Amino acid sequence: MPWLSVPYPDEGRRSRLNRLYGIQGIPTLIVLDAKGDVITRQGRVEVLNDPECKEFPWHPKPVLELTDSNAVQLNEGPCLVLFVDSDDDGESEAAKQLIQPIAEKIIAQYKAKDEETPLLFFVAGEDDMTDSLRDYTNLPEAAPLLTILDMSARAKYVMDVEEITPPIVETFVNDFLADKLKPEPI
Repeated sequence: MPWLSVPYPDEGRRSRLNRLYGIQGIPTLIVLDAKGDVITRQGRVEVLNDPECKEFPWHPKPVLELTDSNAVQLNEGPCLVLFVDSDDDGESEAAKQLIQPIAEKIIAQYKAKDEETPLLFFVAGEDDMTDSLRDYTNLPEAAPLLTILDMSARAKYVMDVEEITPPIVETFVNDFLADKLKPEPI
């Protein structure tokens, strides 16, 4: 595969690309389609998770499982994170299926307006990284737990309900996007 790169000494081009694509650090791998539209800004993470490039060109998935390698995305903007009680794949998959229709709907709405989706969607099982995230954001150990974390704004939104259903997730997301939720500090 021909991976194009910008020579480090070419400051002018690097600066223009940084502004154009919102690049904040190096190395960065952004994958573009033939028209120059961004497929993914997470090329580095994708290569790490898919070293044989079987899923290339890595079109974004509506819902991701939160892992050590993609946790950096939590810092890029608001993220819905559904914490589940187990690291069991079955429970994580069920949680993904629960929020996937809402994620797809939001992504389609913003894509139709030619805008970037304002929210990323994750499912988090039980592991050391998730425990650290809960500790850092001062979240309870309850599961399932539906949250929106906005690390850059140092804010969290927590939906405190007994059972998480698709209508509850959709209302929570829509209220967040309409600025109807009151943030708690992280």
